Order: sequence, then structure tokens, then C-alpha cells
Amino acid sequence: MDQKKIIEKKIHKLRKELSKYNYKYYRMDISEISDYHFDKKLEKLSFLEKKYPEFYDPTSPTIKIGAEFHKTSSISTIFYHKYKMYSLQNTYSKKELIIWKKKISKLIHPLSFVCELKYDGVSINLIYKNGFLTNALTRGDGEKGENVTENIKTIKYVPLKLKGYNYPAYLEIRGEVFLPTKNFIEINKKRIKSGQNPYANPRNTASGTLKIHDHKEVRKRNLFCIAFHVAGKNLPFNTQYESLKYIKNWGFQIPETARFCKNIEEVFHFIDFWNLWKEKLPYQIDGIVIKVNEYQKQSFLGFTNKYPRWAIAYKFKQKLSETKLLSLTFQVGRTGIITPVANVVPISISGTRIKRVALYNDSFIQKMGIHYGDSLLLEKGGNIIPKVTKINIKKRSSKAFPVLFLNKCPSCNSTLTKKNELFYCTSKNCSSQRRKKIKHFVSERAMDIQNIGEKMIKKLYEKGLLYNSYNLYELKKEELLQIEGIKEKLGNSIIKNIEKSKSNPFYKVLYSLGIRHVGEYISRKLTEHFLDINSLMHTNYDHLISISGIGKKITESIITYFSIPENQKVVKKLIKYGLNFSKCSMSKKFSYIEGKSFVFTGKLSCMTRNQAKNMVENLGGSVYHTVNNKIDFIVVGKNFGSKFKKSMEKNHIKILTENLFIDILKKEK
Repeated sequence: MDQKKIIEKKIHKLRKELSKYNYKYYRMDISEISDYHFDKKLEKLSFLEKKYPEFYDPTSPTIKIGAEFHKTSSISTIFYHKYKMYSLQNTYSKKELIIWKKKISKLIHPLSFVCELKYDGVSINLIYKNGFLTNALTRGDGEKGENVTENIKTIKYVPLKLKGYNYPAYLEIRGEVFLPTKNFIEINKKRIKSGQNPYANPRNTASGTLKIHDHKEVRKRNLFCIAFHVAGKNLPFNTQYESLKYIKNWGFQIPETARFCKNIEEVFHFIDFWNLWKEKLPYQIDGIVIKVNEYQKQSFLGFTNKYPRWAIAYKFKQKLSETKLLSLTFQVGRTGIITPVANVVPISISGTRIKRVALYNDSFIQKMGIHYGDSLLLEKGGNIIPKVTKINIKKRSSKAFPVLFLNKCPSCNSTLTKKNELFYCTSKNCSSQRRKKIKHFVSERAMDIQNIGEKMIKKLYEKGLLYNSYNLYELKKEELLQIEGIKEKLGNSIIKNIEKSKSNPFYKVLYSLGIRHVGEYISRKLTEHFLDINSLMHTNYDHLISISGIGKKITESIITYFSIPENQKVVKKLIKYGLNFSKCSMSKKFSYIEGKSFVFTGKLSCMTRNQAKNMVENLGGSVYHTVNNKIDFIVVGKNFGSKFKKSMEKNHIKILTENLFIDILKKEK
């Protein structure tokens, strides 16, 4: 292979990797890599693209902001920003800041700056017309964002009407929505108490909260909003520092810690101060934003495709935390992958108590040269995932011996198979794999069957009541009452939750099967192209690989999964028990709701808004969160809101009481 081909392959690999991280971060609220390591990869890609312009791609992560929207996303309506929302270029050293300052000083001089804390939350664009909040959009891909207006209205720090009168007729206020640390801890305490998994960190929780359909639940979480930028024409100020005073007078919370800096030395002083005191803040920050103060100079410096040239983010690098390796546990995943986990002397990093650290695979252990009893240096990727970064060799005992991988499965004692640096247990009767598959099946992102966690699965498995996922739909209350810790009330609740899961849409059921490499995104994509499970099971390699976003690895995994008789049996059983393995089977049978659009206002007495939404979508209809020209019906519950008044103004929208809506559902069934 010639040098050009090697470079092209390297560029393609980096783009694919960074796009995956972006998608998981922006669309799924999952951080798999620290900001620092992400930015280093992005820097490497940018260097290669500049050196080899023949491999230019307008969709490269070095150009695109955020992640692409998904066609089937029903979270909200997508709106275009009038003024593009840019990302910020990140830097991790004062040396890089000096280079940035020198670069822009060549174009314009003298320069003064405004320094603000970089809040670790979700960027928001608040649109005001004649002083009234009309829309709130997430940054999205910079060009367009998700409409989260109703949820933003629950935040008491966002004025529905601007104070005073000194503002333009059209105005966009940019800011950050985040969750104070105290609120985050309280939410997690409640989740743990109710048997749910705690959230990973405040940033992801804030992002996920903005996508919740239940506005009352959003209100309970007490999100915070800081406003720090204005976009519009005929603004009554000329500098960033001056704008903050106006934003505050209009009714917003602003970055009170913001500081005007005459030179770069004052910027460094601000950085040093907050690097020392950031842990004392009631919310998380991950750095400092430095902006050129004067708007005229900002306008002259302009923008790249992705960043403003007049602003930059100085990100705080995490200090490494040292702890000792006590022992190793080898965990068996649902696909049979064996993951080594280091049990360490408990240590606190970024406010979280760390007791265990994943070591990924045998290759990672050998590359790091880990020995039993070693002193490990850890960091938390994106303040979330603890990761071994280095080994303190100086503290290693002369008697220490290296960590060696297992030859046998720790669960069923079967001989392990090695493939692509990973060790697998390939036994079909491995109890750990079976329980993990069921755990995935019932998880919140899959079938969302509550009250059945890991401990409950183990009890049911050991009693011989739960061997495959379809056994859940065969469970009887009398059998559950035989299990230690299950009383009448819990037994009824489990049976009810299992039955309720049958209303889940096709893509969720497909995801719950746990096909390797088929996550939520790919599950949705597959249900766009295949109307039912049979057409997917009997498709061929060429058809699958022709679908955008589905490569060789995913295609082979899907073909392999459906070629295994036991998996075919699982699907047939789940179909028999009434799970929705078709995108339009219900809508073909019942035609009244198919193709119709609904909006809900007020509280429904016999079901949640989300349950009603699922029913409409399962019957081929669609649900919107705002009144628009596409709406056919508005369903009015108790304590209805402004949507009802808006729908009265549109002659084509039919008004349904809750009883009329239920009557339609009964006729459909």
C-alpha cells in the first residue's frame, strides 16, 4: 500500500472515531473519552487534513459542529438558528493561549478580553420577539437545533418576558443550562432508593432532562441557566462586558464572576485563581472562556466553519490521582467478552468515590505492563469514566509479578477464545452471559421493565424461572411470590410492568435483543428500512451493507445473529407473546389514526402523556409538542395550557376530550 493510501485510511479512521464520540456525546449523553484526548485526536485529524487537502470532506468533525440529527427522532421539532451557533476551540496550556493571542494580534491591535467560567452544561439559544420568549433551541449542529421551549419555560432563571424596554424587537440570548451539584446528588439519591441506576454526571443529566416529555418532572430537577451572549441587530451596547449588564437587567442570571482583562497576564491570573478554587463552586466548570471584548473587533476577526476566531476555551487538565491495585475481577459480558476490572484502594476523583477501574482487555494490560500491587495513576475521562493513565514504576515491589489473563471463563469454566485482542466465552450455557442478556433486555433504554434488576434476575434464574428473555412473559404472580423478598404488591407491579413493555415500539424491541454492534441508533436506522422483523431476518448481506451508516462489522453481526437457531426461537417466542416486531403491523390493521398528527395539552387521568404518545405512534400516527399546521387533533386533559387556545385559532384542528380520545383507541383495538 502506498503512502497516500495509508494517510487516507488514517484520516478516514479518525473521522469515523470522532464522529462516533460526537454522536454518543450529543445525541445519547454518553462520554466515552475525556475532552483532552478527544481534542488531541481532533488536532491530529486537522493537521493531516491541512497537509493532504485532496482528502477534504465537508462532513469532517473538524468542520461540523455537534452531531447529526436523527430522522426518526421524536424528541422535538427541529428549528433553524437565525444566527449560527458556533463551537469553541479548546486549548490546554498557556503557551497555546499566547500563540492564539499573537495570531489575532497580527490582524487587530490593541486587544482587551473578557474571561468567563466555562459551565459544563448544554448550550441554549433563547429567542425573544417583542420581549416575549417564543422559542428555545439547543445548539444541535450549529445550523439547527431541537426545540425544547416547553421544558425551558420550567426554569425560573429564564424570563418568559424580558424586563424593561431597552431591547430590540428580535433578540437571541445564548447561554448554558446546567444542573447544580447539590441537585444532581439529590436526583441520584432518589434513583438509587427506587432501584434505578444513578446518572453519570451533571452535564449528561441536564442534557437528558431537556429531552424529557413530562414538564413537571423537568421542573422538579431545578435546572439552572446562565446567559452570557446576545445575537441580534441594533444592540444597545458595543462590548461583551457591557452586554452582561444589559442581560442581567433584562431578567437573566449572568456569569457574575466574569472579569474584564486589559492584557493576557490578567487572563492568566483569572485562570490560575479558578483552577485553584473551581471545586468550591456549587456547579461544575471545565475551564475558562476568553473572548475579545469589543464587538467591532470580533466582527473583524470573524469565524472559521466551526469556531469564532475571537474566542477560545482554556480547558483545565485533570490532575492524575494515585491509588493501589488490590486485586482483579474478570467480568463476563452478555456477548461473552471478558473484561478485566481492577479493584483499587478507594479514592475520590472529581467528587466521586472510585473503587473499581476497567482495564479494557489483555492488550491494554500488557501495553501498560501492569503488575499485581502496582500504584496506578488515574484520571476520569470527561469527569466520568476512571481510566488508568500511567503506572508508578518507582513504587513497584521487586517481588511483584505481571498480571496474566485467564484461560477459562470465570463463570462457567469453559475455555476462552481470543479474537481481535479480546477474549470470549463462547459457551451457550454460560449463566453470566444469560443473566447479562436479560439485564440488557429489561434495561431502561431497551424494554424498560422496572423492578427487575440484576439481583432479581439472579434470584429468578437460580429458581429456574428465567433462562431466556421470553421467560419474562411466562412468569406468573404465584411463582414470583415464592421468591424471597417479593410480596403481593411487588409481585403485582412486576407483572404489570412486564405487560406494559409490550407497547414498546419496534426499534426498542430490536435494540433489546442485544445484537452485537446494534445500538439504539442502528436499531432506529434498521426499522426505517425494514417494516418488520421477518424482512430483517431474511435480508441479505448486499442489502444491509448498502444502507448508509451500516458497515461490514454491523452487517456480519446481524447476519450471524439471525442465523443462530436459538436466536430465531427467541424472536418467535417474543412475537407469540405480543411484542411489537413490526413498524406498521398495527397501522395496517387500524387505519383511522395512521398518518394523523396529535398534540396533547393538560394532564390525562388514566395514562401518562408518554403512554398516550406510544399508543398513537404504534398505531401509525405522530405526536408533536407544539401546535402547528400539521396537527389534526388536540387531546385536552385537566389543567390544559396555551396549546388549547392556539389550536382554537386553527380551523383544521379537531378538539378531543380525554374520553373521546379513549373511545378512538377502543375502536382501534
